[in-house]
Amino acid sequence: MKQFLIKLSITVAMLLAVAYGLDWLITKNLRHSDARMFHTYNAILDDNLQCDALIMGSSRGQVQYSPRIIDSITGLNSYNISVDGRCIDAEVTIYNFYRRHQPKPKVIIQNIDWGTLQMSNGYEREQYLPYLRKDNDLYREIKEREDFSWADHYLPLVRYAGYHETIKEGLGVKAKMARPNNIDCGYIAMDKAWDGNTFRAIDSISFTVNDEAVEIFDRYLQRCKQEGIEVVMVFAPFYIGATEKMGNDVDTMFALYQGFADKYGYPILNYTYDSVSYDTLNFYNASHLNRRGAEQFSLKLAQDLKNLLQ
Repeated sequence: MKQFLIKLSITVAMLLAVAYGLDWLITKNLRHSDARMFHTYNAILDDNLQCDALIMGSSRGQVQYSPRIIDSITGLNSYNISVDGRCIDAEVTIYNFYRRHQPKPKVIIQNIDWGTLQMSNGYEREQYLPYLRKDNDLYREIKEREDFSWADHYLPLVRYAGYHETIKEGLGVKAKMARPNNIDCGYIAMDKAWDGNTFRAIDSISFTVNDEAVEIFDRYLQRCKQEGIEVVMVFAPFYIGATEKMGNDVDTMFALYQGFADKYGYPILNYTYDSVSYDTLNFYNASHLNRRGAEQFSLKLAQDLKNLLQ
């Protein structure tokens, strides 16, 4: 029995050593990966960004706001930390991550729209995996919302279970993870033409909010106000046909965000009815500008920001 226990202990120790070694290797490589979902986190950890301004939002923030164009006119040094497929909870999470590893910005350009004040649905949950054990505050912030257990945080490899492409990426095996070659300060230009199939299939678009998301947004704005950070809320262009499908919800949406603006004394820039919104040549779908539209919009936004901040 004694010898059995000794052999078992040795086997367990060897398995744990292998598991910890693999966990270290996968995490280390992901921490230097140029795959899209890890790019911004790695830039925050590894680069001396020293940003005057942060651009925040969902995919509409990621593909529509060009820091390089904005900086060329405003003189700011900005970075786009928008999170694809996510809402305000995840946007604030990456902002908190940024604040733990980079200096405080002077300005935040916050994209707002019909989807901001909802809770994320777990899309691309694996984006957090390489950082959970490095950043305990990140784990504590998202463990319940993203359903991470103590085992995900403390035991090797557990958090990677089921994420085969992520594991391949971490092991250096040929993976299929998206890695755009044109990421520029977090902005991804989309060279796509208009596809209105989804737009035509939708009869109406509703503006709904989640109470928890509203609380997160309110606390975030309150913190920015207390820390002396200027927040500029922006309604980016949305194809006008889609806006019309929102009906009276558009006014409800405007009024809600105006309430936040009034409460904290922050400005709103609204491009809903800008000329960019009327031309499908500027969009690849009803809610996302392509490169042509994003560059037009960024130029207009940059000039308005310059005037506003002066």
